[in-house]
Amino acid sequence: MNVLATTSQSLLLVNCITGDARVLHRGAGLYYGIAQIGSMYAVAARRRLVSSDVPRDDERGCILIFDRAFGSPQIVEAPFALRDIHQIAWFDDRLWVTCSFDDRIAIRTRAGWQQWVPQPLAPARVEHAERTNDRYHFNSFHVVDDDIALLAHNHGASDLHFFDRRTRAWRRSIPLGRHSHNVWLDGDAYVTCSSIEGRLVSTSGWTLETGGFPRGVCFDGEHRAVGISALSERGQRDFTSAAIALYDRSWRLRHYVHLEREGMVLDLLHYPDVAAIDGRAHASSCFPLLATLTDADLVGAQGSSADVSR
Repeated sequence: MNVLATTSQSLLLVNCITGDARVLHRGAGLYYGIAQIGSMYAVAARRRLVSSDVPRDDERGCILIFDRAFGSPQIVEAPFALRDIHQIAWFDDRLWVTCSFDDRIAIRTRAGWQQWVPQPLAPARVEHAERTNDRYHFNSFHVVDDDIALLAHNHGASDLHFFDRRTRAWRRSIPLGRHSHNVWLDGDAYVTCSSIEGRLVSTSGWTLETGGFPRGVCFDGEHRAVGISALSERGQRDFTSAAIALYDRSWRLRHYVHLEREGMVLDLLHYPDVAAIDGRAHASSCFPLLATLTDADLVGAQGSSADVSR
């Protein structure tokens, strides 16, 4: 299973079976959401690390547009600040960008940029009601039929808010996880990474303990991949190690790809077209495969004795 992975330091192409990887881009600050647009790929870049001395208020993120061979990207900027970008998505012929700092969604259409400030009408569960911004911390989408499902992290108990896909009017809300990221459907149940709890949770009652801080999920026909980051102080997050947990389709763990010194894992996207990148001058490496993952592996304080290659 080959995935595009965004981390604090890099945009990577990672073979989750072998650990082989290529660095597709570096130097644009923390990388986050990934969206496929036809044969192109959009990647969010904050142009600032979490540990940066630049205040969050001054952040000016951008969208990098790559062809399928991941050559030099086109840089797309909005006429307003894109701050604290999380997931991005392509649907309805538009690019949708979560800007968590401002509790809004930036939308790029063929005619230009728009802004949407979602207004859930459910009883508030925001644990920082005194905030003038970043109260909901909207960070993830799932679109199905007539609904846009928008995940609100809330800096605590999280909610999934449903909006009309055409009018963007609020329809309903359900609780889902704590400090949650990512949302997807498994049958009729919605699933998320309950990140602060180190597990995946579902509206059906199903749970899976992952450890660490899970965020970033993708699937192919045979495997499921979940990004696992360290639980650490904000100033240290860019300098930790992380991992991609590889599961089979029944959620049986195969191993971890240990992304040493990459900081956090922010997003994953299945990438089947590796042949398009072959021959390009991308730096390559091979990350270790671990049978188990410890807090020390994530913090990067020491190596693991559980390397399955030993």
